[in-house]
Amino acid sequence: MAIEQLQFIFSLFSFVGIVGILFYIIGERSKGEEENEKQELLEEKLERLEEYVYELEERLDTKPTSYNEEIKQKIIEMYEEGKELFLIENTLDVPRPKIEMILKFHKLREKNRN
Repeated sequence: MAIEQLQFIFSLFSFVGIVGILFYIIGERSKGEEENEKQELLEEKLERLEEYVYELEERLDTKPTSYNEEIKQKIIEMYEEGKELFLIENTLDVPRPKIEMILKFHKLREKNRN
């Protein structure tokens, strides 16, 4: 009878352990999903912020707009031809962050068109 009681107690502890492990796995999975959702939300906010900053830079740019449009077109053309950013930067004498921003928004516009 003592052996049967010990087996019952061990079985009970095993069951409790398995249930605990299952709850832990479910909890970790839900935490992972929450983290992914938070990361996606932050990425969306970052994209909107970058777009806002880009628009502000456009407004603050003091050079004539026709010149800016020509530079943008040249940057996009050179990029689509497969030129590297370093070459574009040196050829057009435009700072790299501005080139990256122009290309990023070009890609974003292309993505929204499709």
